[in-house]
Formats: sequence, structure tokens, C-alpha cells
Amino acid sequence: MSKFWATFSLTYKNKVKAKSFMIFTAVVIILMLGASNINKIIDLFDDGPDKVGVVSSNNEIYKVIKSQGNQLDEGAKFSKVSEKQARSQVKSEKLDKAYIIKLNDNQKLSGKILSKDTVSEQDKQKLKATLSTIQTQFVANSLDLSQGELKQLQAQSDVSAEVIANNAKSSNLSEAQKGFNTAIVYLGIMLMFFIIFNYASQVAMEIATEKTSRVIEMIITSVSPVTHLFAKMAGVIAVALTQISIFVVVGVICFLTFDISDMLQGFKVEPNELTLQLVVVGFVSLIIGIFSYIILASILGSITSRIEDINQALMPMTLVSMIAFYISLFSVMNPDTLLVKIVSFIPLMSPFVMFVRASTPDVATWEIMVSVALSIITIFVLLWIAVRSYKDTILSFDKGFVSSMKRIFNKKN
Repeated sequence: MSKFWATFSLTYKNKVKAKSFMIFTAVVIILMLGASNINKIIDLFDDGPDKVGVVSSNNEIYKVIKSQGNQLDEGAKFSKVSEKQARSQVKSEKLDKAYIIKLNDNQKLSGKILSKDTVSEQDKQKLKATLSTIQTQFVANSLDLSQGELKQLQAQSDVSAEVIANNAKSSNLSEAQKGFNTAIVYLGIMLMFFIIFNYASQVAMEIATEKTSRVIEMIITSVSPVTHLFAKMAGVIAVALTQISIFVVVGVICFLTFDISDMLQGFKVEPNELTLQLVVVGFVSLIIGIFSYIILASILGSITSRIEDINQALMPMTLVSMIAFYISLFSVMNPDTLLVKIVSFIPLMSPFVMFVRASTPDVATWEIMVSVALSIITIFVLLWIAVRSYKDTILSFDKGFVSSMKRIFNKKN
């Protein structure tokens, strides 16, 4: 056991002290601190509320637009100007934009938006809706309609929605709640992929380097190959867990120190009843992914005969992880497809894809448990293969993936 801890300690200390570990950890911490204060950072570079000029010969139109200003541009300050002033002040950036409103003889309103930047379709639709309301009022006045008749004319139809689900767990989520879940999934998938692939590649590279440089011949004279392999993998897994723990601690500090709720309201997103499920499934998926890919990487690293072939040896792992990554990334907005449901039960891919499915109320608890169970079984199978491959190929320099695998499975116990 002392030899295990010696190898474990050496691996762990070397990885934690590495510049790559420190730089990546520092960058993520800075990003977390920045994200927790993004609303304050935006305010530092914000010039304040928009200044909007209104050009109209009709004073009533100006008053209505000013009273409904928040619908057009939230927080904007409106002022009445002439068309000449509007053009010059927009050009000199004294005004952010200007509305030129004209009332034709047939009581029809037309509008134009002046701006130095490209005017979005959303801004056009907002002004169009406001002018349509004003125009309806003018037409009603010309037809001598009463206020009651006008309200009846403008009354909107009621439309409601009912979600018919296959399980009792289903619930209706608002757009703000869906947006919060989507943001967590996108960030989680990218962070998960980088951490898993980074540490898996490190294990494969270390094992391949020891083997091809013949250092392993000296190592196994003092420690058994299996003990050395377990200590090496455990050391890298401990480094990954250390990094994750640092991120969790920083996240908790940010949550307790900064006004996260105010920031979320500013971005119109909010936590919901699925947030806890999403975080738990994401954490479990990350741990399972780290174990699965590190063990797989150790197998691929041990069968490499030359260090130049390490990237080629890792190609199967790279392809599997990339497929899982892109399936999950492109399924965030539609996580209920048949492909996603099937892949969420396939080991090595399920850590990414089941995390995506956990963002919806439609995934059942038993599905998550089955997916986790299959992944754990796969981890033990990979561990058994890793032990055999390390013992049987660490001193072998057979060329080719197929010949190395034949050596592992054809060896008699």
C-alpha cells in the first residue's frame, strides 16, 4: 500500500503544480467571478438609458408614444424634435435614434426609424404595434365610436395551453425558467467535455511516455504493474476532483457574496424545480465521465508502441466523445428526440446526453438510474480490461491496435 501512495502522491503533486492546471483553474475562476457580476460590468460600459427623439406634427401622437415608451424602448428618454434636429442629433450621436411619425389624410399613420446602427426587426414591430393602436384610436374618433365600442373592437382573444404528459412529473416551465436550464446545460456540457478529455489525454500520454521511454521497466521492478496503474489513475482522478471542488467552492462564494438573483432577473431567467435535478445529474455525469474516459485512455495508452502514435491510438476515444458532445450540444433546444433518448443509455455517451435530458420534466427518475447503472457497469468492465492490458502489453511493443487487443484477450489466465 505504501508503494501505491508513493506513486499516487507523486502523480497528484506533479499535476497540481503544473502550470496548465493553475492557468486553467485561474481562468475559470475569473470567468465565474465575471459571470456573477456581468450586470455590473455591463453597467460600467453602458452610456445610460437610450435617448429617443420623436418627430410628429400631432402633439397627441407624441404624448401616446411617450406614455408607452417602455414598450418601445425600456428605460428610454423621449423628447420631441423636428426632423432636421432628429437627423443632425442622430448623426452626432446626441440621440440614439429617432421616430418620424406622419399622419396622412385618411387617418393612416406611417413611421420611420432613424439610427446610425442597423434597425432590428423587433424594433420595427414594436413601433408598428404602437402606431397601429394610435391609428385605431384615430379611426374610432372619426367614426364617433364610444370608448366601450373601441375596447370591444380592440379586445384580444384568450389562448391557453395544456401540456398532456406521459408521467406525473411533468410541469409547465416559463420561458425564463427554460432559459435558465438551457444556460446551465450549455455551460455544463462545454466544461464537462474539456475537463474529461483533458485528464483522459494526460493519463494516456503519461502511460505511453513511460512505456516507450522504457522507464516502466525500472518502475515495475519495485512496484507491481496493477498497483502502479491504479495509483496513476487515482492520482489523475484526484486532481480532477480537486479542480472541480475549487470550482464548487468559488461558485458557492459567488452565490453567497454577490446578488445573483438580481443578475438573473436582468437577463430574464430564473431557477426552477428542475434546477436541483439538473445540478445533481450534471455532477454525477461529470464524475462518471471522468472515471470512464480516464480508464479507457489508460487502455489505449498502454497498447501504444510508439509515442508518435498516441493521437492515433486515442482516435476511438476522441470520436466517441466528440459524437456525444455534438449530439448533446445540438439537442439542448429539443432534448426529447428518439436519438437523444437512445444515446442517453449508451455508456461513454450517456454522461453528456443524459445531462441534457435532465433539463426537461419529461425524463423519469428510473431512466436516470438505469443510465447511471449502465455507466457504472461499464466502468468496472473497462477497469478489468485496463488491468489485463497493462499487465500484458506494458512490456510489449506489438505494432497495431488489433494485434495488441489480440494479445490481451488471447492470453490464457
